[in-house]
Amino acid sequence: MIESVLKDHGNVAKERPWLILTLRRTGGTSLTTFLSAISTFPSVVHEPFNIERVFGGITLAFQKTSDVEKMTAEVNTALEGRPNIKHCVEVIPLEITRALIDTCNALGYQFLVLTRREESQRLSSLLLAEATGAWGAKEAKEIYPQIISGKLKPAPILLEKVRGRVMQDYFSIGRTLSLLRHRHIDPDWYLFEELYFGSEPMASQARAIAAKLGINIPADDPRLQAFIQNESQNSSSIRPYIPNFNQAEELLRSICAS
Repeated sequence: MIESVLKDHGNVAKERPWLILTLRRTGGTSLTTFLSAISTFPSVVHEPFNIERVFGGITLAFQKTSDVEKMTAEVNTALEGRPNIKHCVEVIPLEITRALIDTCNALGYQFLVLTRREESQRLSSLLLAEATGAWGAKEAKEIYPQIISGKLKPAPILLEKVRGRVMQDYFSIGRTLSLLRHRHIDPDWYLFEELYFGSEPMASQARAIAAKLGINIPADDPRLQAFIQNESQNSSSIRPYIPNFNQAEELLRSICAS
């Protein structure tokens, strides 16, 4: 199967499909949207192995059966068309991430890793999204005014679960990086802070990422401008309205201190 797929895409000069391995709240949605818009390879919904999404049946079945061989065959089949994929490693069983890496490697994917230098801030953003239900700017526009007015009451942060979340995420990204290293896969590794707020312009970085995928993007491409002008969620405005959020932030800073 893999050999035939590679042959089918032989007419796409140098361009490669991509796999983004990341964690939630790293800016992966914006990057995925941009790269999907410029790629000639198929697009699927972000994080397609989440249970409620297009390949979620594979995850659900594996959770019930623990059948690695069957799951691996299903991942192989799901990727026959070489779709571009954004994958959050901390919410999916490690065995599926491993099968995904192996299949993508065999199919000639470009690997991208996207993380955040300030892990406590990433997790603060995650806790905020979970408490409010606003995972993007569009949802925030609808939900934040209702919270500020008192119409909606955000749930308090479950402080007793914070440490477990931190440890799970550290394990997940660390194990993923080990899987890549053991397979001699050298991914392009990007940091949220540098990509979106670094000294090098976002446009230059985006064009460089595209070039590594075999895609030439002119500086005036409207898809590039859409990526650069991506709307902020402005989550700082809602933090005072979340019960015990300050305590959660202090706990995260303590656990994640480097």
